[in-house]
Amino acid sequence: MKKILKCRVAVFLLAGWVILSLIGYLKRDGIYKNYSIDTKKTPYFVLVLDGIHDKIYPWSKESPELLSDQKKPKKQEDDIVNTEMTEETATEAVAGDTETTDLKPKKFIQVDDSYFDDAVFIGDSRTVGLHDYGGLDHSDFYATVGMNIYDLWKEAFCNVDGKKVTLEEALKAKQYKKVYFQIGINEMGRGTLDGFMNEYQNAVEKFKTLQPDAVIYVQAIMHVTQKKSDSDPIFNNPGIDARNQRIQQLADGVRVFYIDVNEVVCDDQGGLKQELTFDNLHLYGSKYNIWVDFLKTKGIETE
Repeated sequence: MKKILKCRVAVFLLAGWVILSLIGYLKRDGIYKNYSIDTKKTPYFVLVLDGIHDKIYPWSKESPELLSDQKKPKKQEDDIVNTEMTEETATEAVAGDTETTDLKPKKFIQVDDSYFDDAVFIGDSRTVGLHDYGGLDHSDFYATVGMNIYDLWKEAFCNVDGKKVTLEEALKAKQYKKVYFQIGINEMGRGTLDGFMNEYQNAVEKFKTLQPDAVIYVQAIMHVTQKKSDSDPIFNNPGIDARNQRIQQLADGVRVFYIDVNEVVCDDQGGLKQELTFDNLHLYGSKYNIWVDFLKTKGIETE
C-alpha cells in the first residue's frame, strides 16, 4: 500500500512539473517575457514560480512590454545634475517633502577625502571591494557579498559596535550626511524589472525617512565585460542598462542624485574594461581607486 501511495505522489509531482514547465514554455513570450532565465540550467517551470511570487499567475492578462535600453536613448550628463531636471520639475519632484528646504537643483563639484567622513556606503560585493581597497577609512560600510534588494532589510549584515544588526537598525543608530547605494547585479534574472524597481524605490524612500539630513546617491549598476555580456543571457549589459535607466529616474537633482561609474571603467563598446577585472564582474583590488576618484568628482555643492 505504501509503495502505491509513493508511486501516486511521484506521478502527481511529475505531472505538476510537466504542466508548469509547459505553461512557462508556452507563455515565455507572453506574461513571462520580462523574466530572464538560462534555459540550459533552469527549467521553464521556474518562470511560473517567479511569476506567482510577483502575483503574476498563468491566467493573468499580458502586460505592456517594458521599455528596453534598445528602445530608449541613453541620456547624456551635463554640468547640472540630471540635465532633464529643470528648477521647476525639481520643485515638483520634491513637493510635499517638508524636510527639503532648498529646492534649487544642485551641481556636482570636486571634493577631497574628507567629503566621505560622514558617509555610509550600502551595497553588495562590489561595495565590499570598495570598502576593502578604496581607502575610505573614515566612512561606514554596510555591505555583504550576495546582498540583493529583496533581502536588504531582512538580513542582519551590518556591524554596529561589534554586533550584527539589520540595515534599519544600523541607520537608526547613526545619522549620516551622505548615503551611497549600489546594488542590482545579484538580482539579474530574478523576477521582473518592475518588481526590482518597486523594491529599489521603497529602499530609497526608507533612506529618506531614516536619514532625513542625508544626500542620497543612487549609483548605477556597474557593467560586466563585453565578452561576458555577449555570452551570458542573464548577466549582460543591455539588462543592466534597462535597470540603470529606471534607477536614474529616481533622481530629483535636489536630494537624490544618480551617478554612473561606468563612465570611467568601460571601454568604447560599453563593457567593463578587461584589464580592470579578474572575473568579468568585479574590479581588481588595485583598481578601486578609479571608482574613488570618480566619486570625488561627484560631490554636491552646499550653497
